Order: sequence, then structure tokens, then C-alpha cells
Amino acid sequence: MPCLASLVLFIGLQVFLSATFTGRAIMAVAQDQLALRLVACSPTRIKRIAFAISIATTSIAGALLIIIQPVEPSIGRDYIGRVFAICVLGGLGSLPGMLIGAMLVGIVESLTSTFYGPSWAPAVAFGFLLITLALRPAGLLGR
Repeated sequence: MPCLASLVLFIGLQVFLSATFTGRAIMAVAQDQLALRLVACSPTRIKRIAFAISIATTSIAGALLIIIQPVEPSIGRDYIGRVFAICVLGGLGSLPGMLIGAMLVGIVESLTSTFYGPSWAPAVAFGFLLITLALRPAGLLGR
């Protein structure tokens, strides 16, 4: 269930960012705010919309995480490093790259915890991060 819901959320976010004016404006606001103003769009409004979308997706991710893991105050500490590594691995601003990076990290962490024990699994994400930064600083699908 959580995997299917996250896949639907990913596809919906990808379609929204690539097919709508607001989605393209969200992608453009990070690159050139002056050009965004020239097409009569407020960068402040677009940033607020992007922030609202990020809060919504984070809320959905938290709700899906509660299904598979108990809630405790330090729950975010386990995931923040992996999420950062996945974002850099896939390429900042590239949703398909982040999906590929997340799949790679998940599969390799699973194999690592199977063969070497679960204590080595978090090191895999940071190992991928270091290798990616050394070989391809823009990420897997970054420009």
C-alpha cells in the first residue's frame, strides 16, 4: 500500500510539474526570477505554492511511514541523511533521477543488511553519495 501510494504521488507530482503553468513556474523560479516576472507571474506566490506542495507531500509521506513503523520523537533522524543522499544521487531538480536513486539506495541497503548486517545499511547511502559526487557531481540524471 505505501509503495503504490508513493508511486501515484510521484507520478502526479511529475505530471503537475511538467504539464501545468504553475508547475513550470515552480521549476523556473529557482533559475531566473526576473524572467518569471516578465511572464506576469509573482515569484513570491509561486514560492508559497511550492512550499504548500512540499508540506502536503511530506504529510503524506509521514502518514505512509506511520503504517510501517511506530512513531517516536526521533523518527526523522533515521531518514534525513538518506533523503539528502538520494536527492544528490539522483540530481537536484530531477524527479526521475531521484526515483532511480531511491530505488538504487533501497536495493543496495537491503542487500547490505542481508549480507553484512543492518548496522552497515546506512553507510551505503553515504557511500553512494561520495561516489556520485566524485564521478558525476550533477547526479545521475542532473544537468
